[in-house]
Amino acid sequence: MRAFLPSQTALVLGGGGAKGAYEVGAIAALTELGIRAGSVYGTSVGALNAAMYAQGIMDRAEELWQTLKLNDVVTEESLAIADDAEAIFDHPEKIMEFLSRYAQRKGVDVSPLVAIVRKTIDEASVRRGGVDLGLVTTRFPTLTRIEKRLSDMEDGSLCDWLMASASCFPIFPMQAIGDARYIDGGFCDNTPVGMAVRAGARQIIAIDIGKHRSHAQYDLRPNVIYIRTAHSLGGLLTFDEALSRRNRTLGYNDVMRAFGHLRGVRYSFDPVDASALAPRARDFLVKLTRAEADLTLPNALAMRDDGAPLFSLLEAELPRGGDEVDYLLRAFELCCDVAGVDPAQVLTYDALRDELRARLPLQKAEAMLGSLLGGRIGVLFSSPQMDRKLVISCLYHLLQRENAFSALALRTLAAFPREMLCALTLREIL
Repeated sequence: MRAFLPSQTALVLGGGGAKGAYEVGAIAALTELGIRAGSVYGTSVGALNAAMYAQGIMDRAEELWQTLKLNDVVTEESLAIADDAEAIFDHPEKIMEFLSRYAQRKGVDVSPLVAIVRKTIDEASVRRGGVDLGLVTTRFPTLTRIEKRLSDMEDGSLCDWLMASASCFPIFPMQAIGDARYIDGGFCDNTPVGMAVRAGARQIIAIDIGKHRSHAQYDLRPNVIYIRTAHSLGGLLTFDEALSRRNRTLGYNDVMRAFGHLRGVRYSFDPVDASALAPRARDFLVKLTRAEADLTLPNALAMRDDGAPLFSLLEAELPRGGDEVDYLLRAFELCCDVAGVDPAQVLTYDALRDELRARLPLQKAEAMLGSLLGGRIGVLFSSPQMDRKLVISCLYHLLQRENAFSALALRTLAAFPREMLCALTLREIL
């Protein structure tokens, strides 16, 4: 792993309300890896987490996110507009329409949240901590992005600026500082990577928890590690103990995976267990190549533009330079997606097999096998709402019985490469 010098490393934490527990898990993984940032920048809840990071009280942050409830933050009457508020952050062209719709609302009473912030954040400790802190907020009504560093804030104003960054108007009221009013920084920059760049950071670790992705331009930058989960973290105001615990685990695992201590793309696999799958992975790729060649066999009347429908599914999200085990694990993940396997765990091969056996309707599919033989495979796809769990389970049993798909079946399956791929993969698992 490359060296991350605190003086050159910036941590960027995005906004996302109740999803902030993900960032706490991500920071726990970074700490375990010995990575310490010398500067931290945040928006909204990311600014609150950034302040706790700068203060050096992530143990307190862990406790806070384990117990935080909705009534600690906002009243239930404001929930009706929560989804609007989250969506608008990524559609700035609609901000004025959104704000005018709720112009008469002054926001709910957030004094409980203010009390938590003032009780938790000790500004003097943050200033002494040696970690540069910055945040983003939005000035109202000009909707100007304001980047504010702790060194530029008046003494005693840090908590006000934190609330300005996290003022999810119109759910929360605007925050007044001096003669100006401010609303949530997510309206203009939900994951402030640019602020870290402008501050001179040479290495940046960004944690994005927004509903929509920010700053895709940094995906391939060698000096930026951009971490964003592939799974839902809940809503802006979904404060739930079990969900927070799950999100923390996802944040921890995603960072460990990003730094090579776990394997996988969307799910997390034990690296030692995964490496032992190399012989199986090589055999799987040979079988998959043959199946794809059969699936795409051209004739004079029908030529396929896509000559690799199965491998394209695997390679769409694989990082460059993936080995055969990466291909097999990605195929495992597609099966996990269909089966609804909980991503907040570290999977071994045996654990994956148990999960899929428990979650897929294998017995029901086996009982249907007789009606599917003889080329009547199209019945699986005739329903307006296809049951994908049942489909891949049936295809798996067909493969087990026949050892290959018939030419007639392949004509149908050509339109359903994902289901075919999952069925082929199940043969390597079950």
